[in-house]
Amino acid sequence: MNHDTQAELDPPDMSASPASGWVVFAGVALALAASSNLVYGITMLVNSDWIVITPEALVRFDLTTVGVTYLIFAAVKFFVALGVFAGELWARAVGITIAALNMLTQFAFMSLYPAWSWFVIIVDAVIIYGLAVHGDEIGDL
Repeated sequence: MNHDTQAELDPPDMSASPASGWVVFAGVALALAASSNLVYGITMLVNSDWIVITPEALVRFDLTTVGVTYLIFAAVKFFVALGVFAGELWARAVGITIAALNMLTQFAFMSLYPAWSWFVIIVDAVIIYGLAVHGDEIGDL
């Protein structure tokens, strides 16, 4: 067997760290969060009756302002997700910051949607872990 034939038979190099899956998860979660923010933002602008603010709400707010804010965060999260997939350091830093801020804002919605708020807080914690601990491994993919 010559050298060229042997190279064709050898399995591909699978040197990417299994931990880089954390970064892929973080990027996908940020992209899905961007989609969710887009839907929430449009809903708050177009059909504010769909969002119910109860008297027990921790924070009361103007839905138009929150809707525009959600749309801005949707755009930022989308570009951050692209940056995470490209292995950019700035995207990791911004992704961690956005996930931390989102964790804090979920407490404002805790009285409205407690199960959903806790779910988002947990996902944000996993995003922070993936980007902080394994963020530099995305370049190995």
